[in-house]
Amino acid sequence: MRGENISLSRKQFKMNQNVKRIVRKIFTAAGIVLLAAIFYLAIAKVYPFNWGVVARYKSMFLKGLLITFQVSAVSILISFGLGLIFSIMKTSKIEFFKDIASIYVWIFRNTPLLVVILLTYYGVGTIFNLNRFWAAVLALSLFEGAYMTEIIRSGIEAVDPGEIEAAHSLGMTNSQIFLSIVFPQAIRISLPPLIGQMISLVKDSSLASVIALGELTMMGRQVGTSSFATFESYIVVAFIYIMLTSVLSILGRYLERRMSLA
Repeated sequence: MRGENISLSRKQFKMNQNVKRIVRKIFTAAGIVLLAAIFYLAIAKVYPFNWGVVARYKSMFLKGLLITFQVSAVSILISFGLGLIFSIMKTSKIEFFKDIASIYVWIFRNTPLLVVILLTYYGVGTIFNLNRFWAAVLALSLFEGAYMTEIIRSGIEAVDPGEIEAAHSLGMTNSQIFLSIVFPQAIRISLPPLIGQMISLVKDSSLASVIALGELTMMGRQVGTSSFATFESYIVVAFIYIMLTSVLSILGRYLERRMSLA
């Protein structure tokens, strides 16, 4: 009976905590909305907003959103693959592989992304006849892959060496150890910063507008130039980016919970 009472009290405590958390979030959201409304009304006194532009040019925003999604999705896959390959090389016992991975990380972590995009499009793109889309994908993948390399490398090195030694004693090969022991744990450890880096990649894709790729930011600029509603156009662009990155963040938290229970 006493155990049941303790269990009920714990459930009640958790329920109260959840209610408090929800109420706190509601008040926080209400405060943000109130501040945004005050800011908007203050600007509206000196700037005549024209939100009809959004509806009139919605096809351009949707086209830009689609290209941003495509560039980001392909770049995330390629940069993750590069990060995985070079992180394995950096943790290898072969010095040649370690040196190559270190040089790759050193170059792209110390070069601005804008410069990488321009070099890729006007340099590599000219030699290999890359269009704007693939030049942007290549630049983003190489740049973000360097950061993912370091993230995954730290995850690999965080795996308990005792587990690896135990696997060796059981007669497992290096590839079996990596696939069944090291890789799953490294990804679980690295997942939060990896999601953060992927969110950064989505936002960084806006820099592809410098090579006139028709992604979201470029379309927002064109709408603003055509309609003279530059402020409204960029507000819409910012809102869409917030929605995209928020979805990715929610997906990341869901994966974190699933993998922590695995």
